[in-house]
Amino acid sequence: MILAHASDPHVGSIHDEALLSAWRSLPGALDGVRPRPGLLMLTGDLTDHGTAPEYRRLDDLLSGLDGLGVRCRVVAGNHDDPAVLRETLPHLFGEVADDAGSPAVWTEVVDGVTLVGLDSSSGTLGATQLSWLDGVLAAATGPVLVALHHPPFPTGLHQLDTEWPLVDAAALRAVVARHPVVAGVLCGHDHRHIATVLDGRVPLVSAPALSWRPRLDLRPGEPLTPSPSHEPAGLLIHVVDELGLRTHHLPLAH
Repeated sequence: MILAHASDPHVGSIHDEALLSAWRSLPGALDGVRPRPGLLMLTGDLTDHGTAPEYRRLDDLLSGLDGLGVRCRVVAGNHDDPAVLRETLPHLFGEVADDAGSPAVWTEVVDGVTLVGLDSSSGTLGATQLSWLDGVLAAATGPVLVALHHPPFPTGLHQLDTEWPLVDAAALRAVVARHPVVAGVLCGHDHRHIATVLDGRVPLVSAPALSWRPRLDLRPGEPLTPSPSHEPAGLLIHVVDELGLRTHHLPLAH
C-alpha cells in the first residue's frame, strides 16, 4: 500500500496564506508519485476552531484532489471538535466505531492494510478507546497502521511535550507493543517531521504541518514558535509491504 500523509492544516487560522501556498503544490506532489497514492491521511488539527464552516472549507480544498482519484481520511486533533467533524464531514471517516468512546474513531482496510483512526482531541485516548484498539489489533490478520493526532513519544520540543502532550502515551505504546501486526503509528501535532521507533520495531512518524513549522529549538523551556527560516511544508509518502513501513519526505513549495 502507498499512503500519503500530511497534518495540521489549521483551516481558519492566521496561517491560512501559508496553508494555501502549500496546498497549491499538493496536487503536483501527489501526481509525481508512481504509483500515485490513492489515499491521503490528515492527522488532525484540520481546523483552528472546530467549526462547521471551517470543516466545509477544508472539504472545498480537498475537492481539488478529486481529479487525481485521491481520497482523504482524517483524525481529530486538539483544535478539532470530533462531533462537529463527524456531522459535517462523515465521508472523511472509514467505518466508524461507535463502541470506542468517541464519534471520530474508525477503521478501514485498504490494499490489505488495516487503517485505524483514533481520537486524541482531548489530549488523552482513555481506557475505552485503548481497550477497543487492543481488540482491533488482536483480531487483525494483516499489517495495521494506527493514526492519531498527538505523537505518543517525547518530541524534544519543550512546550509541546510539557503543555500539550498525549497524557496516556505510555498506555498506547503498551497496547501497540503487544501486537506485532502494527506496521507503524502515524501522527501530527508537533508540526515537524519526526521519526523514531518503539521497542526497536514499530516506526512512529509525525508529518510536518501544512500551516506552519516551528523552529527546531530543543533547548529546555523554549516556546514553540514559527520557524524564521520559513521551512517548506511537506508531504510524507508511506509504503507498507512485506518489509514493513518505509517513509519518503517530499517538500512542498511555500
